[in-house]
Amino acid sequence: MNAFVSEKPASRQEPRRLKTRAALLAAGLKLLADHHIDGISVDDIVRQAGVAKGSFFNHFADKDDFALAVAAEIRNGVEAKIAVANRDVGDPALRVAQGICCFVQFALTDRAGAKIFARVHMSSVGADHPLNAGVRSDVALGVGNKRFALASVEAGVICVIGVAQGLLASVVAKRAKHDDARALSIDVLTVLLTGFALEVREARRLATLAAASLIV
Repeated sequence: MNAFVSEKPASRQEPRRLKTRAALLAAGLKLLADHHIDGISVDDIVRQAGVAKGSFFNHFADKDDFALAVAAEIRNGVEAKIAVANRDVGDPALRVAQGICCFVQFALTDRAGAKIFARVHMSSVGADHPLNAGVRSDVALGVGNKRFALASVEAGVICVIGVAQGLLASVVAKRAKHDDARALSIDVLTVLLTGFALEVREARRLATLAAASLIV
């Protein structure tokens, strides 16, 4: 009986907890766009979110944990777009190319979010992190069906992450226009896919297809 009673308040509080967490993350998106996490305080965050200071520590261990959560929220949004783009795509090479192009398009359309992502997420999430499950699956598929000739799946995942990071950072730093970002993406993806053992012409064809359809 006691166990049953103790569960009900938690379930009633859950919508409030979710609302508070969402407010904190939204505050992080605003603050981290212009400041490194070390340049803002917990007081700044809760003031922007409009919640009590104690609420912060109900959701996050510290500011670094908070920054990673904000970056993960951004990453999940990009991953959702990648899932849509690759829904009916079976070729792992095209899947990889389109996934990276989704990050480039994200950098073009949400420069503030891309700055946060590049600063926090890419420097803190390793190849084996659950957020990289999608790219791991695509690389593993390519290795398994001999589309990619790689020493290991991990090596391929690291290469894909590095290319995504480099392109995103370049677009943000240069404030690149769509045409320039598209052309650069095609060149870089051609290098990546030839490194995975695709023939140069095929690599460029797939890179061009991905960039033309997703970097718009």
